[in-house]
Amino acid sequence: MAHLKKNTRGAVPGLAVHFERKTDHHTNKEIDVSKSYLNQDLMADGSDMLSRFNERLNDVYCMKRDDVKALATWIVTLPEELSEAPHDQQSAFFEATSNFLNDRYGQENAVAAVVHYDETTPHLHYAFVPVVFDDKKSRYKVSAKEVLTRHDLQTFHDDLDQHLKKELPFYEQGVLNNNTLPFENVAEIKKYNDQFNALKNELADVEENIRAKQAVLKITDQALMEVDLAEKQIDDFKQDLSKNLFGKTVLKPDDLDRFKSVLATMKKATLQSNHETEELKQTLSQVKAQLADVQVKYQDLKETHQALQKRQREQQQMDYAMRDLLKNDYGVNSMKTSDVNARYVLYKLDHEELTKNKKTANSWLKALMIAREDPDTKIAPTRLDRGIEQVKALINRIIELTRDLFKGPSL
Repeated sequence: MAHLKKNTRGAVPGLAVHFERKTDHHTNKEIDVSKSYLNQDLMADGSDMLSRFNERLNDVYCMKRDDVKALATWIVTLPEELSEAPHDQQSAFFEATSNFLNDRYGQENAVAAVVHYDETTPHLHYAFVPVVFDDKKSRYKVSAKEVLTRHDLQTFHDDLDQHLKKELPFYEQGVLNNNTLPFENVAEIKKYNDQFNALKNELADVEENIRAKQAVLKITDQALMEVDLAEKQIDDFKQDLSKNLFGKTVLKPDDLDRFKSVLATMKKATLQSNHETEELKQTLSQVKAQLADVQVKYQDLKETHQALQKRQREQQQMDYAMRDLLKNDYGVNSMKTSDVNARYVLYKLDHEELTKNKKTANSWLKALMIAREDPDTKIAPTRLDRGIEQVKALINRIIELTRDLFKGPSL
């Protein structure tokens, strides 16, 4: 739904070309230039992204280093539920999202907010300079690390979801629609993807090196044949010199011997090239074996990924059905996050799907307590009280089992 990237100053001109469609020759084949007129600039102030970026950097302190992340960009894609919505609703979604980003990171720091409708899925490119106030030096400075903290990233999607539901009456499902894989699976697939690509690149480099060596070897082999022929011709020539009718030599035998020494060096270089080629062939064989192993793991992960996607599509259908049931049969249009978390725990307790992990049990207790203290909760207080007592008893059992485990068998 939303993806963040931190960029250096050197990347800004290229991003500006892409965001503002300053060229018709795009490397991205998904761009349909015939639809580019539909794109929307939410910062239509007569300026452009690069000018805004430079102007903002002039107002704040930024370290003069090439690796400083001076620009952050969010890409927010249109949710699937709005893919068939009227254009005015889609536009309202992106405007509300841009307003949320302005409030979160400071409108004065924004340098671009462009909606692209000329690609497969409509999406918003929002770019801003990550600025904080430096209390020690009493000035504003660029610091992506301090702006885009772990807490900011962990709360971003939920905060955006709540904002959009509040601002847009037609927005029901939300950005948190479980259309992505669990983080661990994505990370694992990316890890093997990276290994797979790295080994492919290494294999290509080795093969290119071998092709170059083989080309040199072919030339050297030809030279070696010529060397052997030259040696024979030199020996014949020396014999001919000794039979000269006038008893004189035009070249001294020592000169010819030195020439033969040079030719011998050429032969040695050819043998060395042969040796290096054999070593490269062994390396190539090892890399191919590693690549085959990674390909097997990659295929397994890909199949797991596809199975998860299928299961999530099925769960999404069930989710749609439940939302329809709640809205049209029971009049429930939305549910607070605290109620969702508490109902999840209560479901686990009702179906005796109990955890054996103390940390998880404590998180269950916290979720129930938060819902119990909320005066607007829709869950019956008696049900929450019963759940709290069940989780407390569960935590005590886990503690007792842990104590017995460390105590060991009695003598």
